[in-house]
Amino acid sequence: MSSQWLCERSKILCSLPVAVLVVIAALDSADKALLGASFPMLERTLGLHVDTLGYFSLFTNLSYALCLPFWGWLVHRYTVKHAHTILSASCFLWGAATLSIAHSETVISQAFFRSLNGAALASILPLSQMMLVDLVPTSMRGSAFGLMGLLEKAAATLATSAVVWFDDWRIPYIYVGSISIVMAFGAKSYLQMKTQKEDASAKEKEPSLLGIFKRISQIPIFRYLVAQGVFGAIPWDMMSFILLLLGWRDFTKEQIISFQFAGGILGTFGAFLGGVLGDYFAHLPHGRIGVALVSVLLGMVSYGLFLFSETYQYSIFWNCVFHLTGGWTPAAALRPICADLAQTQSERAQIVAAWVLLEKTSSAIFGAPLVGFLTKRLFDENLVSTNQEKARVLAKNMFFLSTFFWGVCAYFFVLMGRAEQDRKMSQQEEANRRKYTVSGQV
Repeated sequence: MSSQWLCERSKILCSLPVAVLVVIAALDSADKALLGASFPMLERTLGLHVDTLGYFSLFTNLSYALCLPFWGWLVHRYTVKHAHTILSASCFLWGAATLSIAHSETVISQAFFRSLNGAALASILPLSQMMLVDLVPTSMRGSAFGLMGLLEKAAATLATSAVVWFDDWRIPYIYVGSISIVMAFGAKSYLQMKTQKEDASAKEKEPSLLGIFKRISQIPIFRYLVAQGVFGAIPWDMMSFILLLLGWRDFTKEQIISFQFAGGILGTFGAFLGGVLGDYFAHLPHGRIGVALVSVLLGMVSYGLFLFSETYQYSIFWNCVFHLTGGWTPAAALRPICADLAQTQSERAQIVAAWVLLEKTSSAIFGAPLVGFLTKRLFDENLVSTNQEKARVLAKNMFFLSTFFWGVCAYFFVLMGRAEQDRKMSQQEEANRRKYTVSGQV
C-alpha cells in the first residue's frame, strides 16, 4: 500500500506538464539570484558603490511588483485557456532581457534592462502556481510546491556559484537567458490541454476582476498573509549583499563557492522538507502555520549567528542550518493556503498577484536599497575602513533589520493561525447547518 502510494505521487509530480512548470520556476529563481551574485563583480568592473547596487535591486523589484497586476489582468481578460500562451510570451521576453543585461556596459542600460527583466519575471509566480495547483490533487499541494522550491533553490545555487566560478557575471546571464527562451516554446507546447479543459468547465462562472479583489481583500487570512509577506520578504532581499560580505571577510574564492553549494544543497532539501512537513501536519488545527512559524524563528537565530561568525567553520555551519530550516514557509503554508482561498483558476492568479505585489514593493524599498543606504552612510564617516570593519558594519545592519522584520512577520503568522481556526469553525458550522436543514426537510 505504501509503495503504491509513493508510486502514484511520483507519477503525478514527474509528469511532463509539472516538469515544465517546475523548470520555468527554477529558471525564474536562478535569474533573480544572479543580481546579488553579481554585486562584487559589478562593483569591481563598473566601479559601482554599494548604494548603487541597492538601487539596481530597487529597479528590478519595483518593476516586478508593479507589473504583477498586468499579468493577472491578462489572465482574466483572455481567460485561463490562453494562460500557456501568456506564460510563453513572458518567458521569451524575460530571456531576451536577461541576454541584454549581459551585453550592457553602462549604468543606464543596466537599470533599463533589469527593469524590463523584472517586469517579465512578474508573470512566473502567479501563472506557475495557478497551473500547478490544477495539475496536482489537494493532498499533494505541499509536496508539489516543495518540489518546486527544491529546484528553485538548486537553480539559484548553481547560478550564484557559476558567477563566482567563472569570475565573469555575464556568462551565467547568457546561459539563463538562452534556456529561458527555449522554455518559452516548452510552455507553449506542453501546458495547453489541462488549462483548456479546466477553463471550459468554469468559463461562465468567472467573476469580474474588481469583484475578485473586493472579495479577497475582505478575507482576514489573506490580509495577514500579505502582511507577513510584506515584512518577511525584506530580509531575503537584503541577502543580495551576502557575497559582498563574504568577500570583505577575505574568504577565498573556493570558500565562497562552498558557501553557495553547501547552503544551496541544504536549502533545496529544506524547501522540499517544508512542503512535506506542511502536508504531514495539515490535519492539525494550526499544522501548516505552525510549521511556518517554527521556520521563521529558527531562521532568525541561525541567520544572526551566521552574520556574526567570522571564521569559515562557524560561518558555513550556521549558513547551512539557516538554509535547511529558514525556507519552509512557502511550500508548507503560504502557497497551499493561498490556493485554498481561490474559488476559480483566474481568481487564484489574482490572489497570488495581489499578495506578491505588496510583498515585492515593500522588499524593493526596504530591502537591499535600505541596507546599501545605511551602510554607505556609516562608511562615509570613516573613509579608511578596512574590509573587516566594513563587513562588521554590514553584518550589524543586516542583522538588526532582518530580526525586526522577521519578528513582525512571526506576529502576523500567529494572527493568521487564529484566523484560519475561525475560518474552519465557520465552515464546520455552515456544514452542520446545511446537514440539519436537509434532515428537517426529509
